Amino acid sequence: MAPRRGTTELSVERPLDPANPIGGVARLTARFESGPDGSPPSHRELAEALESLRNDLDALLGPPLAAVPAARPDRGLSELIETYRPRQRELVDALLDDGEITRGEHAVLVAHLATVRPAARAAPASAPPERTFDRPIAAVPIAADRSPETPRPVPELLRLYRIESLKQAGAVRARRQISFEEYMALKRHFGQQGSEEAPSPG
Repeated sequence: MAPRRGTTELSVERPLDPANPIGGVARLTARFESGPDGSPPSHRELAEALESLRNDLDALLGPPLAAVPAARPDRGLSELIETYRPRQRELVDALLDDGEITRGEHAVLVAHLATVRPAARAAPASAPPERTFDRPIAAVPIAADRSPETPRPVPELLRLYRIESLKQAGAVRARRQISFEEYMALKRHFGQQGSEEAPSPG
């Protein structure tokens, strides 16, 4: 009497929403028919099928949580102030839109701005920067933040720091020689310059 041919099934599954275990699962299954002599599939066949099913699940649902990089923890208020020196709500919103800060950091900065007195924000402009800025940007040593409280006009920034591109503006900002508001003004300046230089269609 010939042996009965059977079926071997291999399944993988993953929750649709890891935060909600009762939200259902996605399951993929591969079926193998036994050979003419009733032999099951080989270990190699099963291993290849398992890897294929896992890849299909990743394509459908994304990688499992263990493979997703952990989110960056929110920074404290003092570090955020030291890094961005925020003075206006609009600039804080722009930081969030650009992915510079998290939603938690955005809430902290917004709350901070609400407690700062208007008189404390309107500090007088500082003295002109030192003549060391006549040297190339790479030659100027990194020092404490010397950006003025009141943003300076874009033409003055371009002349003082010899800025010719957004990349150079970022380098000057990294050295705390200009404020974040001044950097954003330079960013808008070079963005408008690029749109003006672009060739018209046709």
